[in-house]
Amino acid sequence: MGEFVGVDPLGAEKLIRQMEAGKDVLGRARPGLEAAIAEAGEDWAGRGGVTPMHRTWAFFHESQQDLKWRVGTIKRMVATQQKGMLTGTFPFSSETEAMQAARKDAAAIADALKHHDQYLSGQSWSEVEKALAALKGRADDPAYAAALLTALGTQTFQKLFRDWMNTQAKGDRRGLAPDALKRAGDASPGLLAKAFASAEGSGRLGNDWRKMVETAPSDILTALVRLAPQSGTFLNQVATNLLNRPPNSDAYPTDPNWNLYNLAKAYQANPEAFQRLLAEHQKEAGVLLDAYTITTTGVPAYEEALAKALHGALKPGSGADDVRGRAWLTVINSIGSENTFWVGGGIGTFANSPISRVLAQDIEPILDNLARGQAERNSPKMPYLGPSPPWDKLDPTVSARFLGALMQDPAAADTLMKAGTEYTKELDMGRFHPFDPSNYKQEAHINLAERTGALSNLLLAGSTYAEWSDDEYADRLAGFVLMPVDYFDEHFPISSKIVSTGKAKGLDEVKDALKGMITDYLDKKTPNTAEKVADKLIDEQISWLDGSLRAHGLAPMTTSQMGFMRDAMEGRMQDALLDALKRRGG
Repeated sequence: MGEFVGVDPLGAEKLIRQMEAGKDVLGRARPGLEAAIAEAGEDWAGRGGVTPMHRTWAFFHESQQDLKWRVGTIKRMVATQQKGMLTGTFPFSSETEAMQAARKDAAAIADALKHHDQYLSGQSWSEVEKALAALKGRADDPAYAAALLTALGTQTFQKLFRDWMNTQAKGDRRGLAPDALKRAGDASPGLLAKAFASAEGSGRLGNDWRKMVETAPSDILTALVRLAPQSGTFLNQVATNLLNRPPNSDAYPTDPNWNLYNLAKAYQANPEAFQRLLAEHQKEAGVLLDAYTITTTGVPAYEEALAKALHGALKPGSGADDVRGRAWLTVINSIGSENTFWVGGGIGTFANSPISRVLAQDIEPILDNLARGQAERNSPKMPYLGPSPPWDKLDPTVSARFLGALMQDPAAADTLMKAGTEYTKELDMGRFHPFDPSNYKQEAHINLAERTGALSNLLLAGSTYAEWSDDEYADRLAGFVLMPVDYFDEHFPISSKIVSTGKAKGLDEVKDALKGMITDYLDKKTPNTAEKVADKLIDEQISWLDGSLRAHGLAPMTTSQMGFMRDAMEGRMQDALLDALKRRGG
């Protein structure tokens, strides 16, 4: 039958709340009014007693139920973010009619399935598909979907998926491959997944359906979340259960693992759910991010799918800031853990990793948290440098390994260098002179300088895990060492005395000098130890800074000022620089 319906969901939901408030007032007034009427007896001056109030309460309640059904159905039918009036032709004119039709359709499906179990023929299965075709145009109705699934039950629901897979996708033994998934979407599994999304998303299914996640086969669950957009709550229930199952719990553990791929694709479509999984389920998220898991799925496209899902969850502005921050912490702790396979290990490196590139692309907003953690370690007597919770629990050693893991990909390393440079520019340390008579301004300068040096420290420490050629290593190491100098050139008013091209030329020259010193050390062209080379690199920075001041007519630094600058520079990066040189040069 059906009817054309126009509903403003926001307006209808507001009206539902207002009617709920009215029911609450009536409910609280009724006992006192009934008692007063009983006490007054024949002296009661009102008309109709409490009957009109009962009818009003019932009217509000019935209207609420009808509006909730209409809003839920229209939201499923019209997938849009627009506000205001939504319109569509409903398959049923009332919730009662929808539920009656659902029970009738469920009985027909059950009969067809029973017949198929007797004959197991192509013809008998086509009758099952024909019965399931009744869901077309109806599965978006939450009342219909819930009544249908309740009538079928969890076991029959799973059996319908399994029988389709057994007849249409026999070769896919660890989840549906993309071609089979497309066929499933156009057939009965797609309709069943859509009905499940309508019923579960509206909260109309019982506990037995939630418990189904604990026992249902992995391929059925991943098909369910992939064929239709399920609620974030259900998607995370599926993920946490699957990722806690033993690695070889599948009957065919050596087959390509399309289950993980389909899970990652489902998270691409629901970034907020993935963000919550990363933030709240560190153990399970760690399975997805495990380097061994990534390299042994047998599905090369899995890494790309996971990278896109991570981008959706971690990119600046995605979801809530606090949840996104906790999601980042899980990723950093997983990839940068002490026993991570992301750096070293027998499975090789991630030289062309889309995950590394995505994380490097999205990392800039959290660099200050990483830098503050290292700055606090460098200067423990300056606690105001430290990061705020929950970042204060992050070990800077883990941060360094995480950055090192990303830097194994050259493109990611370049992106990290660019992000680091942007971070130092945003700090804008030139606002405060290190030798200003004001103690406040001196402290402010030290705060900013400590954070800049700390980030260079982390990048230097991370570089020890990267597998670059000697030339690449020397070039990047020089860039990391130069990062604070690049700032100091901003700190002193050199930019007002020299054109930008000349300024850039000076930086290029000092970088070339630093790179040459590092290359000579790596190529054993100098008898200097790593300690001597590290000292010279820092001396070169200070010398270049003082020479620039002199060349542009500014007052040169005094001996004590140069000593102060050198000690500060050495304290912020000497250990990391020395370790980087020793690890690479022996």
